[in-house]
Amino acid sequence: MSVLDRVLPPGLTTGGLALRVVLALLPCAALALALPEVPHLVITTLVVACSVRWAVTPDHPAGAAALLLVAGWWAVHDVVDWRVLVVAVLVLAAHVVATLLAHGPATLPVDPRLAALWLRRALLALVPVPVAWLAVRGLDADLAPPWLWLVVALVVGVLLVLTARLLEPEVE
Repeated sequence: MSVLDRVLPPGLTTGGLALRVVLALLPCAALALALPEVPHLVITTLVVACSVRWAVTPDHPAGAAALLLVAGWWAVHDVVDWRVLVVAVLVLAAHVVATLLAHGPATLPVDPRLAALWLRRALLALVPVPVAWLAVRGLDADLAPPWLWLVVALVVGVLLVLTARLLEPEVE
């Protein structure tokens, strides 16, 4: 019995294996975007270990830990260039892949309709990302009038409500 046979669930489909590999790589890629600045060895090790654990068991809390470590690293280092937008997409993609994998046993192939539904939801969840990024990049907290932050908060709130309304299931 090989190591893979002991780690991976029996009857795992090829598509399931490919999605698990992608799931393991997405948080690592989000952290790797920090290069040439090298994240601390402990953070890197924890992200890799949590990502691998998450790929083996997609509904394990290690996935949340991997995503929180990546998001935390980016937040602590005050990086607000274009890479943050890519990190947001990678983190959301990892969440969606894990959600799809957790919807059934490893022997069950991913339903294309379910994948399409979660892809639409992910795209809608990305709507406020560029707005928030532009607000952070373009607004100087010292120079902006106080009312401007309220307007930005309201716009982001409206976008979130709109996204939630678009995600509501259709009643037949």
